[in-house]
Amino acid sequence: MKPVADALHEGPGGSLMKHGQILFRFAHPALGLTAVAALAGAPLLVASSPASAETRGYVISWFATATNNPDWTVNCPGAATDPKNRDFPEHNGPDEFGDKAIVNGKEAPPLDYPEALTKDPGVEPVEGKYAYGFDLGGPAGNKFEDPETHQKVDNQLWRAVGCTQNFRMTPPTMPYLEGQAWDSGYADNAPAWAMQISGADLSKDGPVTITLDRTLSHLERDALGGFRSNVTYVIDPSPRSHNVLTGEIKDGQLYVNSGSIWLEGTLPWYLQVDLADAHMRMHSEPGGSSTSFDASNMPGVKLVGYWGGYTDWHAWAYMYTSRCVVADCVGTYRSLQKLADYDPDPVTGKNRKISVTYRIEAIPAYLLAEDGKMVAGASKAGLGGKIQRPSVVAANAGAAH
Repeated sequence: MKPVADALHEGPGGSLMKHGQILFRFAHPALGLTAVAALAGAPLLVASSPASAETRGYVISWFATATNNPDWTVNCPGAATDPKNRDFPEHNGPDEFGDKAIVNGKEAPPLDYPEALTKDPGVEPVEGKYAYGFDLGGPAGNKFEDPETHQKVDNQLWRAVGCTQNFRMTPPTMPYLEGQAWDSGYADNAPAWAMQISGADLSKDGPVTITLDRTLSHLERDALGGFRSNVTYVIDPSPRSHNVLTGEIKDGQLYVNSGSIWLEGTLPWYLQVDLADAHMRMHSEPGGSSTSFDASNMPGVKLVGYWGGYTDWHAWAYMYTSRCVVADCVGTYRSLQKLADYDPDPVTGKNRKISVTYRIEAIPAYLLAEDGKMVAGASKAGLGGKIQRPSVVAANAGAAH
């Protein structure tokens, strides 16, 4: 008998075919089991969108604050030479540095009342030239240079936290706490975030629509612990995390330059992803894991890039400091507060949002509506017909000069 792997191949629109019949891989949201089902109504699924349109599906497989620390001494000369840096693990207790908070004339725990400190912790801001991001129209004096695009960009959150130990990384390594949370629980418990890209022909330049949603199940892993491409996910019908943005594909890059994003998250890390003046820049490059059906016939491809905009710095600070492990939480809170650069409070005049950039990876996935109708197919094709070399290598090479 011929093995199942040999009988399956990729069909039109990224569908899986066996003996001329469309198949899909369905991850059961309750049991976490994967089954293969034949869809007798395959023509109905293909006809669910106009013949002239194409929609590709993805799930977010890598999400973290965009770091860029290839040279610690250039970015953070003070932290690099200070033998008693307050953010080192052995020196991150507020009591060691004499932090005092006064509330109603009485001393209070500085971790509970960081705005009531009698002396600012003075966490070192990033001095280096490079950071990932987008030009959001902020002051010229705040600008970094993006190591890939070499455009002037706003990313004050990176300036605020980039000299702390948790962010002493450069992709593909995640920031310590975010990577630990993602790999040790979040990705295996939280519903995945899905991404649809729709356009007349995604192998060419042109306008596109990007749709973001939550799914009803978590990411599926492969036998080596990575995340599996070409798995099927059911989109959560709740409008709470439903986002629609307009953009374009140009020279193999997906661009979004306006809109807003709100995605519901789950403890222990991202409670929400909240971006005003949202921007995206993503492209296709080799990677992702192939399905077990036929790894030789379905080489991996993934989207890699960045989302940026302005986020509520209080919410970000709560996410990062509420557990206060291996971090100068008081110093981080005050640094974010000082460097926030958007949305002034009409009463106090203090900015309530801060410019931020996240690094994203997304792998191909089949996306179904709750009633079982396919809304997006998985594809190994590159956006704009291009699969580019790894961006991290290119960025670090550029930054070295």
